[in-house]
Amino acid sequence: MGMKARITLLIALATAAVACTRSEALQWAVVGGSKSDGNVVLGIDVPARVGFTETHVQWDESQANAEADKRCRAYGYPGAERFDKLPVQVTCHAQGISPCWSKTYRLNYQCNDKR
Repeated sequence: MGMKARITLLIALATAAVACTRSEALQWAVVGGSKSDGNVVLGIDVPARVGFTETHVQWDESQANAEADKRCRAYGYPGAERFDKLPVQVTCHAQGISPCWSKTYRLNYQCNDKR
C-alpha cells in the first residue's frame, strides 16, 4: 500500500470515528399533556443520523422544569413537578442495520394543585 493510500485511509477512518461519536445538547419542548388532567409531556425528537453509533443526547434538566412550569402556569396551575417514579422514556426507531436510527425522549410532569 502506497503512502498516499495510507493517508487517505487514515483520513477516512478519522472522519468515520468523529462522525460516529456525535453528541448534541437539545432543548425540551411540550409535546402533549392535558389541562383538565393537569399534566404535561415534554419531548426531544432526535432526527435520523447516518453512522455506526447513535447520537448521545445531553439536556438541561432545569430547562425542562422551566418549560413544564410555564405550560402548567398557562393552564392556570402554580407550577409543575416531575413524576419521580417515571424515568426519561427513550424510544429507538430502528431502520436498516441501525438499531437506533432516530430517537424520541419523553418526560412526564404533574401540575401542582390550583391556587
